[in-house]
Amino acid sequence: MEKNIKVSVIVPVYNVEKYIRQCLESIINQTYKNLEIIVVNDGTKDNSMKIVEEYLSDERIKVINKENGGIASARNRGIDEATGEYISFVDSDDWLELNTYEKLVEIIVDEDIIVFNYNRVDDET
Repeated sequence: MEKNIKVSVIVPVYNVEKYIRQCLESIINQTYKNLEIIVVNDGTKDNSMKIVEEYLSDERIKVINKENGGIASARNRGIDEATGEYISFVDSDDWLELNTYEKLVEIIVDEDIIVFNYNRVDDET
């Protein structure tokens, strides 16, 4: 049985022009397509939002602008706007494997929360 669960992906953005393109590409190009992508501009002062604008032709993306209040404030603002059955947080300096949401939706039965592993990457490794 194929599931069609809507997932709201919340991406807080603050001064991440170096990383935001890779982050958004990894979400937009997911093999699972029923995503609502909520980009929360947390008062960024660099060119992050100019980069985000390049992706606005994807109708799944919604931008929320707010004064800087920190990552928790940005996530909470995204939650207020979310319409999905599940919510996912992706930090704007992170990226996902392209089948992440497909695999997550496959295992969902009636979980309230799903926690999974990650790999830490720095400029040297």
